[in-house]
Amino acid sequence: MRPDHVFIALLLFSLSLGRGRVKKFTIDWAPWIIFWICYDMMRGVADNLTGAVNVALPYKVELVLFGKLFGGVIPPFYLQDFQQVIQGTVLKNILDATGGLFYTLHFGIPIVIGWIFWHTCDDRKMFYTFVWSMTLLNFSALATFILYPAAPPWYVYSYGFGQPPHTNTWGLGVGALVNVDRMIGMNFFQTLWGGFNPNHFAAIPSLHGAYPVAAAFFIYKNFGRYPALLALYPIGVWFSAVYLNQHYIIDLIIGAAYFFTAYLITDRFLIPRVFSRLVSWAPMHGRTKTGVVIQENIKA
Repeated sequence: MRPDHVFIALLLFSLSLGRGRVKKFTIDWAPWIIFWICYDMMRGVADNLTGAVNVALPYKVELVLFGKLFGGVIPPFYLQDFQQVIQGTVLKNILDATGGLFYTLHFGIPIVIGWIFWHTCDDRKMFYTFVWSMTLLNFSALATFILYPAAPPWYVYSYGFGQPPHTNTWGLGVGALVNVDRMIGMNFFQTLWGGFNPNHFAAIPSLHGAYPVAAAFFIYKNFGRYPALLALYPIGVWFSAVYLNQHYIIDLIIGAAYFFTAYLITDRFLIPRVFSRLVSWAPMHGRTKTGVVIQENIKA
């Protein structure tokens, strides 16, 4: 626990004692903020609690399920070999750039969607369904990271099946993303992963597998348009995660399964039986989804 964790916690508590929109914002968004504090506090903890990182089993399962489709190797390694074949070509630069873009959107897209539901659409019920689905997903993933730390494919590709050292591991987690840094001429991803990826052995479930599926699902659920176009986002992130050697396909599938389980619990239990009794679903900002102003306090 660092001083900034304590500061953010005290700030949330102070704002929750306020009134009006500030209080509602703090209470509504607190689960997301608390999760990121907890996730950040995992630095160097998860793989030490159990005494070992699961390195070989995820690789073996991936090989059994997908090896025959990729010439006897796992998909991430197949794509690493493919990158060597196209090294120095325009195609390689395009794949690196789009892969880095899709992979990085993971951090911002859920916050944007939450803001759209909470502020733009002013749909507090949809916002709660979204945020608490993500909260259950996040904390169930957090528990899994601690109970079952798993090595991503970049570790096996570079270091084999031996146990990782418990010191000086911060430089390991960039994988093929370093290619993007070389292309743009700056250490963007190496700096990003050093600051925002505190546990390099939290591969199962993959939040990169879960978040884009959740984003596409909720956008379609709310607006009901362009399902094929929305599907491009999770497809792009999933391909990028494998292409960049950051995740096995099984990591991504498990992540999506975690999300849908969390959504069903939220939609069938938490919303109707808990939050509908505690939270007002009335528009907070004086407008409906279409932006029409609601006339409040109309006198007879």
